[in-house]
Amino acid sequence: MSAPINVLLVESDNVKLKRYASMSLWKELGFRVAVTASSTIEALAAIEKGECSLLVTVSRPPEVNARMLLDNSGGMTAIVIVPRTEGESIGRYFALGACDVIAEPPSRTRLRQALMKAHRRLVSSHPGEEYRRAAERAFAALNVSDALFAQKLRALIDRSEGEAVTTGAAAEYFSFNRDYFGKLFKQETGMTFNSFYNGFRMEYAKELLSAGTLRVREVSEILGFSSVDHFTVLFRRQTGVTPSGYRRR
Repeated sequence: MSAPINVLLVESDNVKLKRYASMSLWKELGFRVAVTASSTIEALAAIEKGECSLLVTVSRPPEVNARMLLDNSGGMTAIVIVPRTEGESIGRYFALGACDVIAEPPSRTRLRQALMKAHRRLVSSHPGEEYRRAAERAFAALNVSDALFAQKLRALIDRSEGEAVTTGAAAEYFSFNRDYFGKLFKQETGMTFNSFYNGFRMEYAKELLSAGTLRVREVSEILGFSSVDHFTVLFRRQTGVTPSGYRRR
């Protein structure tokens, strides 16, 4: 088993800092909160030591200046948690190199998504076991005539754990416009991209539900569905049972 990834956790509210640091999610996803800081000065000193690979900081000025931390992080992978009042200006954190930006207070599922994204960036292209198995089944059922097209499609799926891939995003990854990509995908596979991707997501849902550690709502959020009802309809259409029924079984 590989060593856990060290995290620098920054939060000026000591009660919240302890609560964040004690979450089981870190260990579950291969991280370890190695250093905590409650001010910008403490965080900058920790960054300078170079002991951590991931910065998770709550933007809480003036005690914690997330922009200053990103400016001085040397390209360190970072997740920024911001007050909901900052919702309209989160783009500036992405512009400064943040891996993800989350509104406070983050749900466990949303934080999981951000950490999965950060983990993928830090350890390159190795998706989680459940995700990998779901991809294997989805691609085994896919008949693609062009090997290079299939290889690039697989690379897109492998790099998208923790994110929902739209047809537009897939087209951009292939450097095609949306309409041309849609026609090309149908030509190469005999189905639309949405049909393929939803089938893959249902396979991933089966894996997550079988693990038994996540609620149906959490699985729905991880898969990027806007509502549990939509997820339930698609899952039942694919499997003949509801997500709750599949989880119990």
